[in-house]
Amino acid sequence: MQSCQLCHESRWKDKYTKGLKVANKVLCYFPLTSRLKRLYSCIHTAESMTWHATGKCTEDGRMRHPVDGTYGKILIKDFARETRNVRLGLAADGFNPYGNMSLSYSMWPVILTTYNMPPWLCMKESSLILTLLILGPKSPGKDIDVYLRSLVDELKSLWSYGVQTRDVATNSVFQMRVMLLWTINDFPARHYLSGWSGQGYLACPTCNADTPSTRMLGKTAYVGHRRFLPHNHKWRKDKKFNGNVETRSCPRKFDEADILEQLNNLPLRTSGKHPSYGGSKASKRKREPNELNWSKRSIFFELGYWSSLQLKHNLDVMHIEKNVCESSLGTLLMNDKSKDTTNARKDLEKLMIRDDLWLKEENGKLLKPHPKFFFTREHRRLFCKFIKGVKLPDGFGSNFKRKVFDTEENISGMKSHGYHIMMQRLMPLGFRGYLDPTISTPIIELSSFFKQICARNLMTRDMENAKEQLIKILCTFC
Repeated sequence: MQSCQLCHESRWKDKYTKGLKVANKVLCYFPLTSRLKRLYSCIHTAESMTWHATGKCTEDGRMRHPVDGTYGKILIKDFARETRNVRLGLAADGFNPYGNMSLSYSMWPVILTTYNMPPWLCMKESSLILTLLILGPKSPGKDIDVYLRSLVDELKSLWSYGVQTRDVATNSVFQMRVMLLWTINDFPARHYLSGWSGQGYLACPTCNADTPSTRMLGKTAYVGHRRFLPHNHKWRKDKKFNGNVETRSCPRKFDEADILEQLNNLPLRTSGKHPSYGGSKASKRKREPNELNWSKRSIFFELGYWSSLQLKHNLDVMHIEKNVCESSLGTLLMNDKSKDTTNARKDLEKLMIRDDLWLKEENGKLLKPHPKFFFTREHRRLFCKFIKGVKLPDGFGSNFKRKVFDTEENISGMKSHGYHIMMQRLMPLGFRGYLDPTISTPIIELSSFFKQICARNLMTRDMENAKEQLIKILCTFC
C-alpha cells in the first residue's frame, strides 16, 4: 500500500525522492493472538492462567485482585463459563525515550496485562505484552484511534470467534476468547482514549453533564465538593466555603443508555488532520451544546461489550499522587509549584470569601497576608533538615539528601516514586509539628488515604469509609 485509503496521502514523505524512502509515520504493531496462545504452551504459565478462578480470595469483602471486585460478577456468562478465556487491561502513555527533557519527543507504547494470573505475576515485567509502539516526535492526541485500529480489529475477532488453543496443563484444545476490561492511564491520556475531553467546564468524566465548575482568573476550578455530603451535614449550611448554602444533591450516575444517547448525538468525524476533510481546523471547531464534552466516539465502542462495562477507564494513582504531593509540598515550601499565587488571592476577592486573605495595598505595594498554612523560614529549614536526615532501606526509595536545595529551604528533583514515599511516609511526620492542627490533620488524612488505596489487600468496608472521609478532606481543603 503506497497511499492512505481515505485521504490518498502518500505513504512516504516525498514519493519522488530517489533511493531510500522515508515513511511519513511509523507504527510498530506486534500481533496479540500468537503471544496469548504461547501462555498456554508452557506448563507454568498455563496453570497460572486459571488462578483467577481457583485461587481467588474467599474472605468476604477482601480484595487483592480485580476478580475479587464487582467486575467478576458482571462478566457475560458464556465468556465467564470458560475460565481459560483471557481478561486484559490496556495501559498507554507517552514518554521521552531519550531522557532529555529539553528535547520535545513523545513515544507512546500500548501495553496489555493479563488478569488471569495471580497479582504477583500479572504486573511483572515478564507478563506485560507490548502490542503497539507509536513513534514520535508528536503525541497522537485524540487521533490515537487511527493507531489502535489493528489492535481493536484483532480484539473484535478474538471476542466474536476466538482461536483454537492447546492447553498443555490439561492436554486439551479449547476455543480461547479475549475480553478487554478497561484502560489504565493518566488524565490527558484518558481524554485521547475515551473521547471525553479533560478540559473545560464539563471535564469530570464521572459527573458528566452535571460537573460542578466555575471560571477563575485564566483557569477553570472544579468545586462544589459539599454536594457529596449527606443532606443533613452541618457543612452544607456553612457559608464560609463559597459564600452560599449548598442545597444541591450529588451528581446523578450516568448509565449505559445515557452514554450511548450522548454518543449518538455526535456528528460523524473521520480521524486525522488531512486537508481533504478539514485539516487541523476540524479538530478546533466549536462544539454544539448537545455534544457536551465529547470530542469523538471512542474506537473501543466497536467492541460489542464495551458499552456495558461499569468501569471503562482507570486513572493511574501514581500520577495523581505525584501531582497532589508536588502541589502540596510546593505550596508549603513556597516554591514555583505553589498554588498560593497572586491570582489565587484575587479569585478569593472576586468570590467575596475569606477577606482575611485578600491582597492589601500599602504605600503603592501589594501585600499578601500570611495564611494558616504559612511556613516560616525556620520551619522550612527544620523540615528540610528532617528530610535530609531520612535513611531508607536499600531500594526502598531515592536518596532524599540530594533533593534538598536552596540553603536547605526547598525540595525538588524527585521522581514519581520519590513523591510516593514523601506523600505516604514523610510528609505526615515532617509537617505535624509545624502546622496548625486544622491544616496538618487533613494532610495526614490525605496521606493515609493514598496509603490505604495503594495497599496490596483492600477491604470493601474500608474503601466505603475512605470514600466518605475523602469527601470531608476535599471540603476541608476548599
